Amino acid sequence: MKVLIVIAALATLLMPTHGARRQCAGTLNNRYESSGFLTADWTKNACTASGGTLDSTKRGNQKCCNVPDANQVKFNDSCAGQKNEKFPNYPAIAQPC
Repeated sequence: MKVLIVIAALATLLMPTHGARRQCAGTLNNRYESSGFLTADWTKNACTASGGTLDSTKRGNQKCCNVPDANQVKFNDSCAGQKNEKFPNYPAIAQPC
C-alpha cells in the first residue's frame, strides 16, 4: 500500500503543468506592428506578470509565453493594460500563438 502511495505521489509531481501558449500582440487593422517590437515587449511583460515562461526560440511578432491555466486572466489583464507612446494607435491584444 505504501508503495502505491509513493508511486501516485511521484506520478503527480512528474505530470506536466497545463498551460496555453499566448502572446500580447501589437496590432492595427488585423496586422502586426511591422518591427515586432510591440508584440515581443508586451508579451514579455504580460508573461512576467502572469508567472509564465517565454519561449526563447521565438522573437518579434512570433514571441510566445506558456501561461499556466490558472493565470490566463492575469495574462489577459496585463496585456490589455499595455500602451506605447510611439505607437498610440496600436491596441494590445491577447491571443493564442
